[in-house]
Amino acid sequence: MINITITVDNISDVLLVFSRVQVRRYSGTGAPPAVVDVNDYTTILGIDQISDRSDVSDVLLLSSYTQYYYVDPDGTTDSWYISRYVNEGATTSSAWSDPIQGELGSFFYNPVYPPEVNYGTSDQRVIDKIRLYIGDPVELNRQFGEEAEANIHPDGRVFEFDEYGWPCSINMYGTQYNNITDPSVNGYRYLRFKNAIDTTITTVSGVEYAVDVWYYTFRNSDRQIMETYDACFAPTPLNDSNCTPEIYMLQTAYDMLSSETWEAITEDGAIIDDDKDSYNPTPGLNQREKMLAKVRKRLDDAIKSVRLLGIGGVRID
Repeated sequence: MINITITVDNISDVLLVFSRVQVRRYSGTGAPPAVVDVNDYTTILGIDQISDRSDVSDVLLLSSYTQYYYVDPDGTTDSWYISRYVNEGATTSSAWSDPIQGELGSFFYNPVYPPEVNYGTSDQRVIDKIRLYIGDPVELNRQFGEEAEANIHPDGRVFEFDEYGWPCSINMYGTQYNNITDPSVNGYRYLRFKNAIDTTITTVSGVEYAVDVWYYTFRNSDRQIMETYDACFAPTPLNDSNCTPEIYMLQTAYDMLSSETWEAITEDGAIIDDDKDSYNPTPGLNQREKMLAKVRKRLDDAIKSVRLLGIGGVRID
């Protein structure tokens, strides 16, 4: 999957003539010629920026947006793209842009709100591998409409997620937020706005979504995982000189799972069985213990293999 970011600095001027952005993918191999021949490019069916129509291949321009995100699910790191402005019906258009390559995509929906930390490729691989070890995949959730409006606190300045997570797109009554300081994310559960939310409903593409929030859900954020990894010590009997990145990742995963297990035992370990309720957390806690044991075994095997590398022979007396 490839992400293409389209920035329209002079959106008000562009909208005087055009209404959409067309995006095309190069159908040849290797880098395309510098001189664009549109016959060398194919249409990509994707998702419209606002109306969520799956049968369109153009990005809809709106006066309230200056940056747009186009997703090509079939794109690769070798794919090249061109774009141009068109009006409704494509009777008038601008010239095609020079060919560009997009960025390698991840799991998201039209992200506008910034990530908590922009990690590089190598750090992100570490985070993703630890997520695999602890069984904490990133998922996507959406809160919108009247049900989401109930999550705005009475002071009008705080919105509450249904689940623990980090926002990727925040639209409140027609206002799109794209600044990490407004709203700020508190405890991965609350969005705190600087000013009271303007509840004047704005109709977008014929649909009234007073509140429309997309956010990633997880047990641990990327920042929390990386901070735990950075603070991880080499497990005994290894030290910084012979401990491998794989062992550090396994040790981090083991530490995180241990902490979660203790928390689950202390906060959710009681069996309830009375006239009204019946609850037994034992099966879930047993599964946590099994996962913890699997990670511990992989860690012990990795430590053992490193120690054996230093053995050059066996002395027999």
